[in-house]
Amino acid sequence: MDPVTVALAVLLSALSCLLYIFIGILPGTDETATMAPIALTLLLAGVDPLLVLVWFVASIAAFKMADSIPVALAGIPGGVMAVPQVPDALVAKEHGLADTVLRKGIASSAVGQFVALVVALALSYQLMPAGEWLRTADTVLGVKVARWFWLVLAGVVVLALTSRSRWVALLSVPSFALLIQGLRSVYGRPIYISFFLGITIGPLMFDLLSMLHRELRRSYTRRGFKEVRLVRVGRISLNPLRILTKEELAHSTLWSAITSVLATVMSPVGLTILIGDLLREGSRDRVKGAVLAYTVRDAIKNATYVGGTLIPLLVIGQPTGPMAAGPAMPFFTKLDSLGMTPRDYIVSRYDYVTIVISLLLASAIAFLIAYPLLVRYSRSITLAVFRRVPAEALYGLFIAIVIMLAYYDAKVAGVFGTLVVSLVSGALWRLGVSLGVLFMTLVAAPTLVALLTALPL
Repeated sequence: MDPVTVALAVLLSALSCLLYIFIGILPGTDETATMAPIALTLLLAGVDPLLVLVWFVASIAAFKMADSIPVALAGIPGGVMAVPQVPDALVAKEHGLADTVLRKGIASSAVGQFVALVVALALSYQLMPAGEWLRTADTVLGVKVARWFWLVLAGVVVLALTSRSRWVALLSVPSFALLIQGLRSVYGRPIYISFFLGITIGPLMFDLLSMLHRELRRSYTRRGFKEVRLVRVGRISLNPLRILTKEELAHSTLWSAITSVLATVMSPVGLTILIGDLLREGSRDRVKGAVLAYTVRDAIKNATYVGGTLIPLLVIGQPTGPMAAGPAMPFFTKLDSLGMTPRDYIVSRYDYVTIVISLLLASAIAFLIAYPLLVRYSRSITLAVFRRVPAEALYGLFIAIVIMLAYYDAKVAGVFGTLVVSLVSGALWRLGVSLGVLFMTLVAAPTLVALLTALPL
C-alpha cells in the first residue's frame, strides 16, 4: 500500500469510528438504515471501493461496541442487534453488575471482530477457487440458474422459518419477488439500489405514514419525554484479557469463529439469539448465565457482521446472506461510474495481501480509538447522545438520502416505486417477517420469478 492510501485508510477508519460510536448509542437505530446509505453515498461520490470497505469494517467495530452500552446502563438497546442482550442486561443490573457486563461486552466485541477477521480472511483465501464454480450457471426448467442461487434460496427458507410469523414469511417470498420484478418491468431497467433502500426504511416509513391514518394514529400514545436512569460505572481496566474470564474468552473465541462462517447464509440476529440463549440456559446460576450470554452475544454481533460481509464478498461475489444482502449490499451493486460492482473492482485491482492489511488496519484503528474512549467515558457519552442528538434528525437524514437515490435510479417513478416497496416491507415486518427475508428475496427475485413462470403447472 502506498503512503497516501494508508493515510486515507487511517483517516476514514477514525472518522467512521467516531461517527458510529454516536449512532450506535442512539436508541433503536437500525444497522442497515444507518450503514448502507452512507457506504453507498461514498461509493457514488467516487471514493475508492477498498477505502469504503475500510470505512465499513471500522463502522462495524465501533457500532457493535457502542450499541450495547445503553443496554448495559439503561436496559435500552442502541442498534437492533443489541435487542437480544436486553434480558441479560436487566438481570445483571438487578444484581449490581451493570459495569461488569459493560466492560465484558466491549472486550468481547474486540475478540469477536479480530477472530472473525482472521477466520473469514483465511477461509476466503482457501475457498476463492470455488468462487468460479459457484458463479457457474446450470439450466433448470429452461432457465439459467447460477449455483450460488441455491445458497441464497436456502438462506431465505431458513430465515423465513426462524421469523416470528414463519408462514407469512414463506408466502411473502414469491409474492415480494413478483412485486420487485413487476416494478422493474415498469421501469424498463434492472433497478436495485432504491428497492434495497426501500426495504431498509420500510419499518420507519410504515410507522410514519400510519400517523396519517386516523384509526392507526390512535394506537400511538404521546407520553412526553422518556425518563432514562443510567447506573454509575466504576473504573474499567483497558486490558480485555483481564476483563474476560477464561470461560468467557473461550466461548467468545469459539462462537465468533463458528458464527462468522454461518453468517454467510444465516441471520446475524438469529445466531446471536440462538447461541446466547443456549449459553444462558445451560448455566445453573441465573446471574452467571446472563453475564456469559451477554458477553458472548457481543462477540457474535461483530463476528457475524464481519464474516457475513467478507466471505460472500471475497469468495462468491454475490450477497448470499442477510448481512451481505442488507448493510453490505452497496458493495454488490453495479455502479455506472465503475462499470462493475465495487466488489469486482476490489478483487480485480488489489492483491489479497493489500485487502487483508487494509481490513486489519481498519479494525485496529477503530479499536484503538473506540475501546479506550468507550470504557473510560461510556456513561458521559451516553448521556450526551441521549440529551443532545435527536433520533428524528438522523432518521430524517437517511430518508432524504433514500429519496435522492430513488430519484437518481428512476426519476419520479423511482420515488413512488420505492414508497410502495417500503410500505410493503414495513407491513410485512409488522406481521413478523424478518427484513433479511426481503433483502435476500430482492437478490433472488430475477431467477425466482423466472423459475416460477417456467413451472409446468
